Amino acid sequence: MPTISVVIPTYNRAAYVCQAIDSILNQTYRDFEILVVDDGSTDSTRKQVAAFGDQVRYIHQANRGPSAARNIGILHAKGEYIAFCDSDDRFLPEKLEKQLNYIRNHPNCRFLYSWYYNVDQRGQITKLRKPRACKSREHLQYCLFTRKFTIRTSTVLVHKRCFKRAGLFNEKYWYSQDWDMWMRLAAYYRGHCLQEPLAEYRQHDDNRSRLSVKIYHPEIRASILKLYGWNEAKLKQLAKLYDKKRHGRQANGDPNR
Repeated sequence: MPTISVVIPTYNRAAYVCQAIDSILNQTYRDFEILVVDDGSTDSTRKQVAAFGDQVRYIHQANRGPSAARNIGILHAKGEYIAFCDSDDRFLPEKLEKQLNYIRNHPNCRFLYSWYYNVDQRGQITKLRKPRACKSREHLQYCLFTRKFTIRTSTVLVHKRCFKRAGLFNEKYWYSQDWDMWMRLAAYYRGHCLQEPLAEYRQHDDNRSRLSVKIYHPEIRASILKLYGWNEAKLKQLAKLYDKKRHGRQANGDPNR
């Protein structure tokens, strides 16, 4: 059984999916499987993936959205850990090795993310993104809820058992479903950040995240407030606690700002 299952959800990404797969096949860590979940593509995605033969497990489903595609990948995964790679993103060569080494050196870590690069449509790096390393589960919850930073799906490594507790991706959400998922995981696990870039996030005209960057789903917010047991008074208390510290670090030249 592989240690890591890499799940690639895809929909009409024939122009990019081979690069995503190649970036995984070129990993320095080798004990993994690749699952491509095709969410009803109408382009040549199936043909492109088929060229990799038995190096990739290909699963096709009717178009049900990105959450459903990721869930199918999780349910079919054989690995102890789940990594996600969006089909227009790429892993850097040492991603899986460095993340697994970190987890093995931090036995309490079940949920790990990292820094990442923004790249343009040509694959050229345009910016280094530095999600914060939070010192507590509550701190992570607050930062995620208030959008202090974004965890990119293609940077995450999660123990598969975590989804039994936090649940799978909510299939009603076609946008911001990753935000919802990380906040639900943070209800039970302190997420750790490996503070170096390990993936490339490709920006182009069809990015769901770009289309939905200003959509803060009211239903997600309401459900997370209920899950955390927070109210407006609690949010104000957390703002005084964590935003004050944040401002202090910025004044001293915090590299993560």
